[in-house]
Amino acid sequence: MGAALIGVFIAVVAGFAAGSANTKAKRARLDYSRTKALVPGARKAAWSESLRGLRVIATAAAVLVALAMAMNVIGQR
Repeated sequence: MGAALIGVFIAVVAGFAAGSANTKAKRARLDYSRTKALVPGARKAAWSESLRGLRVIATAAAVLVALAMAMNVIGQR
């Protein structure tokens, strides 16, 4: 009788551990799927912000070059 109870206890503990591991695996798979779905949008947003910053830098550089050329023309008079 005692050996049977020990066997049942071990089976219950093993079943609980397996069920818990299965739940964690399902949750991880769901999190992975959700994160994978978000990556293209995040990548697009990152490129958009990078290009916007590049545009600001290019505009500032063009203004500074134009200002330098204007100052050079004014200095030559």
